[in-house]
Amino acid sequence: MPELPEVETIRRALAEYCLNETLETVSVKTPALIKNASVDRFSNEFHHKQLVEIERRAKFLIFNFENRYMVCHLGMSGIFLKDASQSRFPQHIHLIWEFKSGKRLYYQDVRKFGKFWLYDTQPDFTNLGVEPFSEHFTFERLKALIQHKKTGIKLFLMDQSNIAGIGNIYASEILFRAGISPLKKCSDLSDREIRSLYSAIQEILQSAIKNFGTTYSAYRTVSGENGQNQNFLKVYQKAGLPCHQCATPIEKIILGNRSTFYCPRCQK
Repeated sequence: MPELPEVETIRRALAEYCLNETLETVSVKTPALIKNASVDRFSNEFHHKQLVEIERRAKFLIFNFENRYMVCHLGMSGIFLKDASQSRFPQHIHLIWEFKSGKRLYYQDVRKFGKFWLYDTQPDFTNLGVEPFSEHFTFERLKALIQHKKTGIKLFLMDQSNIAGIGNIYASEILFRAGISPLKKCSDLSDREIRSLYSAIQEILQSAIKNFGTTYSAYRTVSGENGQNQNFLKVYQKAGLPCHQCATPIEKIILGNRSTFYCPRCQK
């Protein structure tokens, strides 16, 4: 599933491609992807509206068409493409945007777990936690969130009500950068460890955005290209390989029904 870096990479590329464009039509080929409106209403609400802003909240994209909001979650395999010829699975193109300028935008989703919503007012996402790059995400805020929690730190990072946008790949990478075992309980972390974790969250996510996200299966950029961050991962999907810091074999365990990768020597 695309995480914060992949969704942010898509947001930036879409802003460069179609921000301030006027939408002529939205063709919905798979009605089940529209979750809170009929296909006719969904399409008509954005007809002849200008795309004035594209935001990201956690793993959601928010398209503001003159105060009519289209919200998208990419699910497991959703991607946006500027050109249908970039699609490897054209039979799985489910939405097509046509702009007044002649530009088009295609939404492809092989597994069809993606979702679209229509809102008349800007959604507030009150169930989501703090954004890692916002002014509200401080060391003190992170410490307050972590203190007294008995859950494991890996599961804490993946809980979207704590910090928004971190998923399985980046939780493993963040903990390796911070030198913290994924098995450690939040309540057992020292101030020094929390400070290391705070820095690692921002460093790992920023680096992944710089590398256009991580491609292991479905994720592609808006130009149809692979992300490059998989070439820089230190532990994720590297079970049995030597740690690049100490040469100890990377271990794989299951936490919360998800694969977790870590170095048992570097992460205490």
